[in-house]
Amino acid sequence: MIAAFIVLHDTTLDELCQKKPKTMRELRQISGMGEKKCEMYGEEILRLFPRFENGERASEQSRAKPPNASLETLELLQQGHSFEEIAQIRGRKVTSVVALVADLIEKGEVGFQQQWMSVGRHQQIREACARVGLEWMKPIKGALPNEVTFDEIRLVLAEMRREKTAQEEVHL
Repeated sequence: MIAAFIVLHDTTLDELCQKKPKTMRELRQISGMGEKKCEMYGEEILRLFPRFENGERASEQSRAKPPNASLETLELLQQGHSFEEIAQIRGRKVTSVVALVADLIEKGEVGFQQQWMSVGRHQQIREACARVGLEWMKPIKGALPNEVTFDEIRLVLAEMRREKTAQEEVHL
């Protein structure tokens, strides 16, 4: 079973509970219920309201407690969600999600994924980090073209810091 907060944002769940849609057309009018979510979960969601109205409630065992932000983000990454999708699901800014992912990379809990940016951009940032150092982002940003974002730098920097830590651990 997947916890509701992984599938739908709290604001979507609130609106569902307030409006109690009875048809797919009504369900599609709920903010956060796009075509894909309606296709995947719509029929099941629509079947829940009559059950609830008849007195059925979730059992204590089926109530999933939200994990911490890192675990939730890691799970969403593993499901193939983009940073933008994770931000929407979790009700956070994309920058906050990237910062959390960078922290996970640096801790070695998730590896850098090439799909997050072009190979050329990745290499460009790595080269700037090698020249300027891994301590501060602002000098790295200054050594790169304007179109390179702090989020991109943050991810590559985390990757390189993790590599450095792993090398240091080997030499101990």
